Amino acid sequence: MKKTYQWTPKTTALIVVLIIVKSLVFYAYTAELARASLLLGTLSWLAFLLLLFWVVFRGKFFLLYCVISCILFVDFLYFQYFGFLPSVKELVHVGQVGAVKDSIIYVLHPVSFIFIVDLIPVGFYLRKKTSSVEEWTGRKPGYTDILITIVMLIGLILPFSSEALQSYFVFNRYGVLAYHMFDLVKAVPGVDKGIAVDERVSYNGYVNKMAEAGKYFSIAEGRNIIVIQLESFQDFLVNFSYNGQEITPNLNRLISADSLYFDEVYQQVGAGNTSDCEFVILNSMHSLGEVSVYQTREDNSFYSLPSLLKSEGYHTVAFHGNNGWFWNREKIYPALGFSDFISLEDMESDEIIGFGLSDFSLFRQTLEHLESLVEPFFAFIVTLTSHNPYEIPEELRSIELLPEHEETLFGNYIQSVNYADRALGKFVEGLEKAGLYEDSLIVLYGDHAGLYPFNKENKDILTDLLQDEYDFAQAMNIPLIFHIPGSDLRIVNSTVGGQIDFFPTLLNLIGIVERNGILFGRDLLNASSGFAALTHYVPEGSFIDNSRVFIMSSDGVLNNSSAINRNSGVEIAPFSCLDGYKDSIQQIAASKYFILNNSISKLTSGTGTKEN
Repeated sequence: MKKTYQWTPKTTALIVVLIIVKSLVFYAYTAELARASLLLGTLSWLAFLLLLFWVVFRGKFFLLYCVISCILFVDFLYFQYFGFLPSVKELVHVGQVGAVKDSIIYVLHPVSFIFIVDLIPVGFYLRKKTSSVEEWTGRKPGYTDILITIVMLIGLILPFSSEALQSYFVFNRYGVLAYHMFDLVKAVPGVDKGIAVDERVSYNGYVNKMAEAGKYFSIAEGRNIIVIQLESFQDFLVNFSYNGQEITPNLNRLISADSLYFDEVYQQVGAGNTSDCEFVILNSMHSLGEVSVYQTREDNSFYSLPSLLKSEGYHTVAFHGNNGWFWNREKIYPALGFSDFISLEDMESDEIIGFGLSDFSLFRQTLEHLESLVEPFFAFIVTLTSHNPYEIPEELRSIELLPEHEETLFGNYIQSVNYADRALGKFVEGLEKAGLYEDSLIVLYGDHAGLYPFNKENKDILTDLLQDEYDFAQAMNIPLIFHIPGSDLRIVNSTVGGQIDFFPTLLNLIGIVERNGILFGRDLLNASSGFAALTHYVPEGSFIDNSRVFIMSSDGVLNNSSAINRNSGVEIAPFSCLDGYKDSIQQIAASKYFILNNSISKLTSGTGTKEN
């Protein structure tokens, strides 16, 4: 007869205590605020899971302990890299993990091993302390126990169903076990009813209202368009000197003449990070947040910038130094309107750094392709080298670090962005030699932050160097530059905007009036006010405008939110930001609604028209 192990109150208590201790350690590094509800929620769900394992698995509590320990380990590791917890919906991204494994390994924190290091010794100890019997002699679970388990589950789920909660809020209110239960339930087909959009939100409300020639209209008309998406570039890098060394001299040089530089633009990426930035930039709408649009919506119809430019006679081509399958680009790019996609398979793999072609090699081989293209062309270039963990070969490093910044993420970061900047400078020189520079509009922007403040080391170092508290608003600020050779422009525009504003701003510069597309962004050169709905790395509903910064509380309670007057730096009442909160929520919700329902092709009746 199969043997089993009979648990005692003492061994069961040991498991409970160890789980609670590990949970407290976990919350000390991940939860934004210490709340009694976190502990109560954790204890409640732990009690339910113990009862469930007793009913279903006849008290195999060590199995439960192993499962929870491994979940905490993965969650902690994931949080150190992304700043939030993983979702089962993100299993669709599992194919990308191999490419960024070095980045994930780099963030292995010594604390992370606390969650798993004891599993083997605890297993041996419990095996010695629990008696081996031929047959279970304790009270077996009956119908009453099953009923209690079901009732308990319903009672724990009720707080979730009483209001529409984001997963982020569930974790910070009720704890990590509640978060994963909530996430699992939401993943069940038919449970998540999708995006609820305010009835007052109309499709016409998101058609670009700048359907007229605005200021600076058509100053870049007829030029080739070269768009460079800079990996992990943040706005603080512009004109930033470290230890007497200019980090991005070539970017600074481009900004200093013949350029429009927007210094108040903010990232709006979701779980897809770089790929989501591409989507937002090229479609002027928000991403899906928890899952990548590129990975899940390849069959959608899009009203995108490449498609519009193709209809205007541009040859559209994308360049990326990784494999075509990475983030599903080989399938999504044609859907977005790119005629050609040059990936790693189409290039010479002469210098690989990190998980792709080095920026120097990418730019060199891209230039060779551009020289053979029929003009005008739209070239979309996505760089790679300055990707987390920002480790580049020693011989390619040029920045002399202070001793305290050696072997830090910050130190690696400024080395890698400096390398990327040198590659950019070489590319611009190549454009000049090839005779393409004067006839082109060169656009540069950062895709997302490289150093987030949820990492204490990052926060402390940058707060010290920048002489200002390094927060999410500062981290999510990315540069946007339109460089127009020969224009004599030298403009710094501080209108607040997001990556969704790139599309309509570009159209104004190249002389295309848009009357039909669903564009959530605005032309920043002609906008009467500034606004950026922040997503993913902060709770939805957060926003920045020209006068306020509002970060929704991690528990979803308005009064616990952060609201600051940007002019005075003084905290203001969160309820005074309700107008912006609503606009942010609705803008994001409407974007998701259009994507999930593949509504774009049904709502657009034509293409952009060129102004005579």
